[in-house]
Amino acid sequence: MGKVDFGFAVVGNIFKSGFEPDIVIFTTLLKGLFKENRVKDAIKLFNKITENGYTCDDFTYGTMVDGLCKTGNVDQAFKLLQDMEKGNRKPDLVTYSAIIDGLCKDKQIPKAQNLFEEMICKGVEPGVITYSSIIRGVCSLGMWKDVECYVNKMLNFGVSPDIVTFNIMIDALCKDGRTEKAQTLLELMSTRGVSRDVVTYNSLIDGLCNSDQWEEATKLFREMMGRGISPNLHGYFKAKKLDEAMHTFEDMYSNGLTPDVITCTSLIDGLCKVGRVATAQELFMEMQARGPCPNVYTYNSLLDGLFKNGNYEEAMILFEKMENGGLKADIVVYRTVIDNMCKSNNVDEAKKHFDSLPSKNLKCDTMIFTIMISGLLTEGLLQESDDLFAKMLGKGPTPDNVTYNIMIRGFFSE
Repeated sequence: MGKVDFGFAVVGNIFKSGFEPDIVIFTTLLKGLFKENRVKDAIKLFNKITENGYTCDDFTYGTMVDGLCKTGNVDQAFKLLQDMEKGNRKPDLVTYSAIIDGLCKDKQIPKAQNLFEEMICKGVEPGVITYSSIIRGVCSLGMWKDVECYVNKMLNFGVSPDIVTFNIMIDALCKDGRTEKAQTLLELMSTRGVSRDVVTYNSLIDGLCNSDQWEEATKLFREMMGRGISPNLHGYFKAKKLDEAMHTFEDMYSNGLTPDVITCTSLIDGLCKVGRVATAQELFMEMQARGPCPNVYTYNSLLDGLFKNGNYEEAMILFEKMENGGLKADIVVYRTVIDNMCKSNNVDEAKKHFDSLPSKNLKCDTMIFTIMISGLLTEGLLQESDDLFAKMLGKGPTPDNVTYNIMIRGFFSE
């Protein structure tokens, strides 16, 4: 029995004892239902509460609105807001902010803007969270005049932009290629005493890298490291500037910073893709020695690189080390290994691994079935491939066009 179901059992006992649960108990149950993503049950319970004459307080409405918005049911949350107003309840700042944020995330920007103006007209003053939500919304559509308008309104009402507000604008400007404007905002942050964080730096660095402003990006890398913040090398990877990425990566260690596992994995992946597998292996060993600890994605990047660059034996040794080291390989790793085993004429071994997946609690997807079928067909094992295909049709997963094409080609090439 789940926590919420246990809660309902307790409520049942309250009724049996001749008492009535109050709105606080029902609100707690609503919160629990949303937490377990049981949206329909939450709506049903809320309707029963109101039908049975319970008076919902601001906290109950707030719980419903917040839960509906967070589960992507913003239109229902908006309707609830209208019902509140019809029932002479005054929605508070939290309720308005949740719906405005939900509408913006649902790309219903004009509706969010109208609600924003409506709340002001009704005497509810927006806070920094509300402003940040509406600014994120208009930024996502490149409505820069509206962004400026909201920032000015914010300042006129005495609401100071915080780090979240600045980061939203800087990120949006950089994605739109307006890095000069973003840098101006960076200076304004300093003027207003708002400290830059890793999100600020990474957004701007990524934007500068995308605009080929490598000198400016490198300056910010240095500044980040000087302040003890680990930079994100994504911009370098995307532009395939691996030498610059490696140089900055080494500087991070020199400055006493430990790059995170995502940065290390991205660098290993990038090196493998350009054939620099030996350097990728060195970096992998460095991770094992100094940290961070390689994760399943790191292993998969290096495995894929080793296989694609013809280092089959080394790849298999790495795979065995992974399995023996206690790190559980996911379905993506097994796809990589089984695919390359088949391509290296080790279909029997590949099939053993494939057959072992259910015992490892790994669900075989369409892609891995297709890989295995292709391997069997290449070896001329038509009956085995047909059996596997029949298994897909019977129990799933559903074959796709690639699966069908492989089956047809395999049988015609007999």
